[in-house]
Amino acid sequence: MTEDYPRYPDIHDLDLALLNPRMIVDVTPYMNPCPYTVSPNTHISQVFNLFRTMGLRHLPVVNAVGEIVGIITRHNLTHEFLVAKLRQHCITI
Repeated sequence: MTEDYPRYPDIHDLDLALLNPRMIVDVTPYMNPCPYTVSPNTHISQVFNLFRTMGLRHLPVVNAVGEIVGIITRHNLTHEFLVAKLRQHCITI
């Protein structure tokens, strides 16, 4: 699943001193301090149940040390998307 996510520079490789301070926005007031998360190995049925029962729109995927490695959206759970991914990985349904 991780191969589907875009590759961005590591946060530690960014030099924030080069940015204009007026262009930085503090999003802390809008963030959930304890979001629901899943691991890369979480079964798709558990992910679907979280979306369905909690009314989620996005779900962070985190590794064993809590670093974000991706995000799952509602679109990722649509039948068409899942069928396309299965076909891409040569699995017949």
